[in-house]
Amino acid sequence: MVAIKTDVEAPAVKEDIPHDHLYKVTGLSSTNLEKLAQEPASDFEEAISATGYGWFNISLMLCTLPAFWSAVSVTSSSSFIYTRAQCDMELRLLDMGTVTAMTYVGMISSAMLWGFLSDTLGRRQLMIWGFFSSGLVEVAASLSQNFTMLLITRFFSGFLFNGPFAVLLTYLAELHRTELRARVLLLTGLFFTIANTTLPLLAWAIITKDWDFPLFGNTIVIHSWNLFLLATAMVPILTGMAFIYQPESPKFLMSRGRNKEALEVFRKIYSQNTGKPPETYPIKKLVEERSEQQSRGLAALKEGGAQFAPLYKPPHIGWLLLICLAHLGCMFGSNTIRLWYPQLAAMIGSDGTESLCSAIAPKHVEVEGCLPTETNMLTYLQTAVVGAGSMITYGIGGAMINSCGKRRVSGFCGILSAIFIITLPFTGSSALPMVAMVTTAMAITSLCSATLSSIAVDLFPTSLRVMAMATFLMSGRVGTILGTVIFPALIDFGCLPPFITIGAVLSLCGISCFFLPNTTLKKLE
Repeated sequence: MVAIKTDVEAPAVKEDIPHDHLYKVTGLSSTNLEKLAQEPASDFEEAISATGYGWFNISLMLCTLPAFWSAVSVTSSSSFIYTRAQCDMELRLLDMGTVTAMTYVGMISSAMLWGFLSDTLGRRQLMIWGFFSSGLVEVAASLSQNFTMLLITRFFSGFLFNGPFAVLLTYLAELHRTELRARVLLLTGLFFTIANTTLPLLAWAIITKDWDFPLFGNTIVIHSWNLFLLATAMVPILTGMAFIYQPESPKFLMSRGRNKEALEVFRKIYSQNTGKPPETYPIKKLVEERSEQQSRGLAALKEGGAQFAPLYKPPHIGWLLLICLAHLGCMFGSNTIRLWYPQLAAMIGSDGTESLCSAIAPKHVEVEGCLPTETNMLTYLQTAVVGAGSMITYGIGGAMINSCGKRRVSGFCGILSAIFIITLPFTGSSALPMVAMVTTAMAITSLCSATLSSIAVDLFPTSLRVMAMATFLMSGRVGTILGTVIFPALIDFGCLPPFITIGAVLSLCGISCFFLPNTTLKKLE
């Protein structure tokens, strides 16, 4: 008898998809698709390491240099204009302090908003529009004719600038491999040094001139200090334009399930660094960090609240509080001295003051018969020297940060800077020891701040990183505001109390750094 196969026993008919159809849909042949399916997926660290280091990284750092220069000018430019603007706008000592603090108030008020938008919508677009918009507000500030207009524009300048700058630190970290990440963030501290060195020289070149340009029948009068603010406003505008040519962070794209876009970014970076075609990039498949692509636009905003809520819960909340308190103390000491120093140098140079203690005694400006504080090149050169002092420190810190560890570097820097600040009132009447002590203290606190920034970037996962950095930077702004308010208040009690207070706060900052987790050479989550 002949066995008859039933339908159940009959072999299933295999439907082959034509090769030309596969190629049209995927751009790959069936053979290549099979190889791609079998190839192991690479995580972010493997993918970014495979791009190498070259022209892309160099061009990226060149784009960030004006961004950090803008950060210094936005927060410090008002400190240089008071010698002339105090008479043009009838500014009292309290008004000067209020204008300086208002920039930081604007930064604090927008910290959470920018962190939320960046962690949900991306890095690149916020940097482009944030820097550009901040520059436009700075242009408006340069046209200020009275205290109210200057105060309002300083607030909105800080409000707009804080976001893209917080995003920038995260963006840099997400475009460098593990062993380079800490050193790159330390290099950005060197950019701060360059800005702190060149900004006083720019102020000397413009503010010391007796320039007055009446416009619209004396309705608006442009003084030399207005032109100084206008010159500094051009830098954030150029920064926003520069980032048009930079890619989105591939780490952010991977965290949103957009691996195809992330792979394209990796290929472009690889091609720029090596000069080879993008198709030769060795990584063909990325790890799926998110199974489903997150919503965009308004849907992404609605999901944002649930996304960053874990940052304020264990285990992240404890580390966030500790590193924010350390940064608050660091900025309390560093920025208080830095923002006061241009005025102190001018007061010493103009009044012939022989000691630091007599120079910092507050002087009220009389409106009637007001004479601007006379300044010369030596006045601004002292401030430039103080700013330049950090270069050597960053070179030493970059060489030892991976071997000694970030928390040790930041801890010792906090304690050492406290010692130098406390000894400032005992430097005597010579200007040279005072400049040397202030320069050393500012250099060490700058290294402490840069190291803390590197720890903060490594400490939190990608989905929370910008929000954490925004909170981290906000704590530094709070420390600056507290310092600028407390410092002149303590002067009424004598010369020693303000410096002892700053030293005590910096010591606590240094001690708290030793309790932070070890993130040296840690991979990004």
